[in-house]
Amino acid sequence: MSNWEKLEAWMIDHDSEHFTVYDIAKGMGVSVEEASGLIQAYLIAQRSPDSDTLYVLKRTGRTRAAVWSVGERVSDGHVICGTLFEDVKVKVKRAFEPDLTRLREKNPRAARYVEAKIVAVTDGALAVLASALDAEYGDD
Repeated sequence: MSNWEKLEAWMIDHDSEHFTVYDIAKGMGVSVEEASGLIQAYLIAQRSPDSDTLYVLKRTGRTRAAVWSVGERVSDGHVICGTLFEDVKVKVKRAFEPDLTRLREKNPRAARYVEAKIVAVTDGALAVLASALDAEYGDD
């Protein structure tokens, strides 16, 4: 039995509306890291062109705080789009931070210029992405 099939069997047995990586770890008697790997294996399987998974997993939240559930309705599609938007937004902003921190140490004026350009680009790009995904976009 593959890892994704193990998780699917657990989901069938536990018929829970929502679950976390901690629920899987406790329920299957595995480490949190292994439970996370099972989720990743399931996501890879469900995204495969010839997928045999019974469910479509979706999540709200990020990282280990994520709450997973099974979805197949239009409203589930909205959740998936909102999650994609949040992931992209967080990753884009985090990608620039180390370089800006170092540039700020070396030349604060150059850092202000770059920060302004990054804000202009990311705000524009994120606004377009939010619109395409019907997600909410605002500064947090």
